[in-house]
Amino acid sequence: MGPGGIATIIAAISLFVIAAAIAYAVIRVGRLVDEVQKTVRSVNRITTSAENATEKINQAITSLVDKNSNILKLIIGAVTSMSGRKRSSKDHE
Repeated sequence: MGPGGIATIIAAISLFVIAAAIAYAVIRVGRLVDEVQKTVRSVNRITTSAENATEKINQAITSLVDKNSNILKLIIGAVTSMSGRKRSSKDHE
């Protein structure tokens, strides 16, 4: 075997090593991308659940305030009138 044959074998082995290293890197990056996608899906599920819970709480509070707005007005009016009476009774003394 001459020097050209040995150089060809060395070049072929070097090319194989480079190809194997690139393949390994591509496989690792692919796994990393899969893990990131799983994480993003989990975060999206959590975010959606939190948004749904917040929306339900807002609806419940809005419903409660809407239904009881007349009662709240009466309570505020009563408190206002009572505080007005206390002031007027102090003025008369």
